[in-house]
Amino acid sequence: MNAAYTPDWQGIRRRVATRPWAANVLTAIGSDFTRWTDDLVIPGPDRPSAWTHHYFCDADGAPLRFDPAAPASHACTRCGGTYTGEPWDGAWRTTMHNAAAAQAQRAALLVRLADDHRAASELERIAAAYARDYLSYDIHGVNAGRGRVHPQSLDEAVWAVGLLRALRWAGDALTPATSAAADAMARAIADLLRPQVGMVHNIHCWLLAALAECAVRLRDHELLRWCRDSPFGAQAQVSEGFHPEGLWYEINPHYHYYTVAALLSYREAAGPEGLSEEAALRLSRAITAPPALAYSDTRLPAYGDGWAECHVGDFAPQAEAACAILPEEPIDLAPYYARTRRAPVPLWFGNPSPAPGCVELEGRSSVAALVFGPDDVQAASPGRPGSFVWPHAGIGVLRSPAVRLAMRFGPDAGWHDHRDKLGVDVETATGWSSLDLGTSGYGSDFTAWTRSPLAHNLVVVDGARQPEHAGRLLESSARRLVAESAWDGQVMRRSVTVSDDGWSDLCTVTLAARRRIEWVFHGDGAFLPSARALPSPGLDGEAGHAWLREVRRIEVPHDRVLRGSWELEGAPELTLAVPEGFEAFTALADGNPNGRPLGVLLLRGHDDHARFHAAFRLRGPIGAGG
Repeated sequence: MNAAYTPDWQGIRRRVATRPWAANVLTAIGSDFTRWTDDLVIPGPDRPSAWTHHYFCDADGAPLRFDPAAPASHACTRCGGTYTGEPWDGAWRTTMHNAAAAQAQRAALLVRLADDHRAASELERIAAAYARDYLSYDIHGVNAGRGRVHPQSLDEAVWAVGLLRALRWAGDALTPATSAAADAMARAIADLLRPQVGMVHNIHCWLLAALAECAVRLRDHELLRWCRDSPFGAQAQVSEGFHPEGLWYEINPHYHYYTVAALLSYREAAGPEGLSEEAALRLSRAITAPPALAYSDTRLPAYGDGWAECHVGDFAPQAEAACAILPEEPIDLAPYYARTRRAPVPLWFGNPSPAPGCVELEGRSSVAALVFGPDDVQAASPGRPGSFVWPHAGIGVLRSPAVRLAMRFGPDAGWHDHRDKLGVDVETATGWSSLDLGTSGYGSDFTAWTRSPLAHNLVVVDGARQPEHAGRLLESSARRLVAESAWDGQVMRRSVTVSDDGWSDLCTVTLAARRRIEWVFHGDGAFLPSARALPSPGLDGEAGHAWLREVRRIEVPHDRVLRGSWELEGAPELTLAVPEGFEAFTALADGNPNGRPLGVLLLRGHDDHARFHAAFRLRGPIGAGG
């Protein structure tokens, strides 16, 4: 098999000399390297690492602040609440291990591009410490396989890719003794991870990337072939894991790009023969597809276990890396730079250090751009994508001058699916929105709310989460989507239609027996009905009701038509037909990705069928976007 992709270090030096953006990236890497030389403490094997999904606040779901100087005290970045002891101390150690791999990458770049002898010494220190002690770290893990340095196979693999890539990039910078010890570490990593590859999943893509780095270092051609051709090898991951439209089966953009980063890392190590041309072209579609889902501010919807603050530009490193690693298809970088934000320099690493204090840049500012991308990016072509349907992925997006509305109806997306078939999310041209809440750290109590049925715009039966199943598309056009979701004798159908000044939403549910039915819709700001609303003791149930606050019961008018709007400029006026026997409630909840109050409107009744028709009309001038 051919060798790993080797960066053109002389060409990158020329880029630094001729392109200011590249020079700025290298300067920032040097500054961050100096800062981390002082802050980096490699946790030894005496205490185990822990899952970083514990590193979130139970009260509000915000991440805890990682302070390199405070291994035993961890504060919420939002409310300031503090956490001590395990598992937070263990999650701090996990983050510090990742910081060591990130520092190794900075050191390798400075060795190659700045002839920095301090960087060579730092790389030697990091590599020697892990190579010496690797087998002394106890194997442990409970969530997704097992690791040594890290608490599970996924984190172990991401860390191993970062460290071994740095050693590969640095060439012969290590002393012979440390290089030999690193070989032994690579063999031990391979022995740990190879038996854990066993399904088509983002985690297993990272295992393959780590195994490919081990194989290249050890010149193990049999292991490389196994990484490509085994039943859950890279070929299978690409052909079975990505829908034909280019979206990873777990649907949400975070895991999509996380998987893309893993497979690009795999091919970087395995070389061109690591994927067939057909697989490489499908992986290229995984770069071009997601920007079509974006809202007008380039934010991507946080479907399933996605992170709510997630923009197209956050994934520019994957697109930049694909320019060199996937030469089979030209990559359009323009959508990834349509709107940029200042941020620390993103390393080409699955879990870069989140510590504050690193140099922030804007525009082309990543290691991937420096190492893999072209010298310049072509300007974006005018216009935005219109309406479209991805039948295999099960997502339809409607766009009109007034609104961008999406509905999800496709196959189950695995463990990260929120079981919200026929859920919709909306952005309006007037600035109001109803977004998917995504998730928080999986170890946080707050995630119980964001995963619950009532955190989504749905019809809910008996407060139960939907089972694993697939919906189906019944009808689609540029302005209309109709889809159906059915299981266990119940059938739900939703029809959404966009217009020049709003949208309509018709939901029907048919059951085999009389049961509790709830229709829920939320958006920016408190919901203000035109009818009187009186304080209510709250709502019982398991669908997320406990997370609703300031619950008020709305007096349904005699004509059974509820009218009102959300307390925010630009919010739509709602007209909603309330079925006979159903009650109406309004409440507030937390977790709105916009940072605004989340106003919830809920209808509740008991029947074997129901029909909910809602019309949303936007007030004021409407621009050409939406």
